[in-house]
Amino acid sequence: MIHATIQLLLYALLAGFSALAFAATIAVMQSGRLKTLGFGVGFVIGQLLTCSLFVIFGVVVAGASTRTHSALLATLELLLALFLIAVALRLRRASAVETEGSSERTQAVVERLGRMHFLTTSIAGFVLGIGGPKRLLLTALAATAITTAGVRDAGETALVLWYCALATVLVWGPVIVYVLLGERAVGVMTRAQQRLAQRQPGVKVYAVLVLAGMLILDALSLLL
Repeated sequence: MIHATIQLLLYALLAGFSALAFAATIAVMQSGRLKTLGFGVGFVIGQLLTCSLFVIFGVVVAGASTRTHSALLATLELLLALFLIAVALRLRRASAVETEGSSERTQAVVERLGRMHFLTTSIAGFVLGIGGPKRLLLTALAATAITTAGVRDAGETALVLWYCALATVLVWGPVIVYVLLGERAVGVMTRAQQRLAQRQPGVKVYAVLVLAGMLILDALSLLL
């Protein structure tokens, strides 16, 4: 279970480091506490439901041996590591103009969240919690690690909650701070989000490369 916990930490860190999710959360805060809570709850439920379904599916098809599952997980980790290295190289070659254009498009998308109704905002949070290809792949890897951890149902539940809590921390964390402190927290988090956006390209390259290296080491440990 310790090994699975460490694996889930890697996946959750990569999934949780989402400037889009953080920016979307701050954008929703401009609409008040109710919509912010709806967005945050929707996001966490989306992530929790996706991970739970992947784990249930993994348990159902877990007729193969543990060795087979370990080899599959190691293969997926190696493929993900190669993908991350390619992403890091692409980010390094990306020009400032491309980064700025992408940032403007992202900003336009998240600003729309602040103008949505409560139900629409909650649904948007749920969809973002399910995620795009990156988050779905990481959730699938996390579910595979959970189903091959060799723990009982209670242990699997604890691992699911552990992963989902870490993978959504940049959403539920700011939401809790905002609910407790109100508008005073918005300015602080907005400035933090702006600094994150400015430093994200450089930091993301090194973070992605470190995670890729850790995934490769973990995959090798599973295969050897």
